[in-house]
This record gives sequence, C-alpha cells and structure tokens, in this order.
Amino acid sequence: MTRDYSASDGTADHGQQDLIGRARQVLSQDDRVLGVWLVGSHGRGTEDQFSDVDLWVVVSADDVEGFCDDWPKIADEIAPTVFQRAIGRRIFNQITPDWLRFDVTVGTPDAIGNRSRSTAKPLYDPNGLSAGLGEQGAPKQPDPERVEAITREFLRVLGLLPVVVGREEFVVGESGAGLLRQMLVDLMLEDVAVEDRGGALHLNLLLPVERQQILIDLPPLQATRESVITAHVAYATAFLPLARTLHTTCGRPWPEALETAARRHLFTTLSIDLPA
Repeated sequence: MTRDYSASDGTADHGQQDLIGRARQVLSQDDRVLGVWLVGSHGRGTEDQFSDVDLWVVVSADDVEGFCDDWPKIADEIAPTVFQRAIGRRIFNQITPDWLRFDVTVGTPDAIGNRSRSTAKPLYDPNGLSAGLGEQGAPKQPDPERVEAITREFLRVLGLLPVVVGREEFVVGESGAGLLRQMLVDLMLEDVAVEDRGGALHLNLLLPVERQQILIDLPPLQATRESVITAHVAYATAFLPLARTLHTTCGRPWPEALETAARRHLFTTLSIDLPA
C-alpha cells in the first residue's frame, strides 16, 4: 500500500510533508514516471525537521534523457527554487525560497532490485514495482580502495607540514589541518557497519560515542605555528592506528614506505616524532 505523505505524521515538519505531497502530485501526472520512492532519511525512517527530501524517480530507459532534460522545469512545478544543480546526468539538487532541500535521482526499472525495503519507501507506485525491492541489505563494510586512498592522501598532506611552517603559511596550514580532520572523519565512517550511511550531516547517528569524543577532544585550530603543528600531530595520532586496522580488515598492504618517509621528513625538519 502506498502511504499518503501529503499529511504530516509529526516526524518531519509541515514544509517537508507539503513538498512530498506536491512531488507526488506532479510526478504522478507525468506519463513517463513509472514510480517514485522516498530514499535518504525519509526512506530509512530517520528524518527530522532538518532533513532534506530525497526522491528516486524511475522511468523507462528510453525516457531517461528526455526526463532529465525536462527536470529543471518539473522541479519548479513541484516548488519554486532558488538553486538547482545537476550532478552528472541523473542526480539533481534543489533549494526552495524557504530553504527546503530536495534531491532527485533518476533510475530505471532494472535498478529496483538494488534498493531495499528498509531504505526506499514508495510514494507513487502504480505498477507495483516495489515488489522487486530487496530485503534489508547487509551492513556496509569498509571499501578497500577508499580506505587506501584516504590513507595515502592523509600521509601526503601530513608531509606538507614542514613547507607550511618553513614559509610561515599558517592560514594554509590551518586549511591543511582541516583536510586531515575531514579525512579522519571519512575514515571513521568507513568503519560504520550499517546498510545506508546517509549524508554528511548525520555523524551523531552513525559514530559511536567514543569516536565522537575523539573528534570533540581534538585541539582547536588557529592560524599560528603552535596550533597548526599541534593539530597535525593530534590528527595523525588519531588517524594512523585506525587506518592500520582498516587496512588489515580490508586485506590491503600498509603503505610502509610512504609512512616511513613522512615520519622521517617531519622528524628531520621539525623534530616531530609521531607516536608509533
């Protein structure tokens, strides 16, 4: 049974529910649309008043190009927008004047089985395509290639610290430390075993308390020599043990030569001896 999302159930705010209802109304009138599902936080049932609305719209393969070409006009029929952006060919972001955010991904029927009932809720499904949704998916495991890429980039950026200090480019160093911090967060998220990790604004739901505390306890950043050095060391101290563990979990070799070179470079130039 298709749920009526045009009325608020108290979980999300009225603006979101009105937007969802309007999306159903507009998209159900387009003969190319075979079905529409709520995905993201609304699909998982974890939405709140701050959530965006994520829609998965399924059309036939022959209609993908035309529907994507028409999407900007269709989006404005759903709600006036002050921002629209295409990411690739099939993903679109929108923001309304009231700062309601709604995103759409355009798919085809052959992808139905790649979604699960626990992450996709039918909004408009006249053909019963939801029957093809999979059961709850297995928890995500760390992506070996992503873990390896994050680690190598972290060590590369870490090794630039002597350049920053030598040139006294502490504003740049502050930015570099921010990159290291984000890579630490990204690595922690790779270690979260859930079916759908969601977007970037859900750390409280994803990271265990002890991981959140590690991030909270990291030193604040300022564009000074002492702050930049302290931050780099603290981030490396938190990052490297987790990265080694995930490399082992993923069966990927540790970049020993790169780490050794980075450690030697920091020690010979700045007398920094990173914890083992």
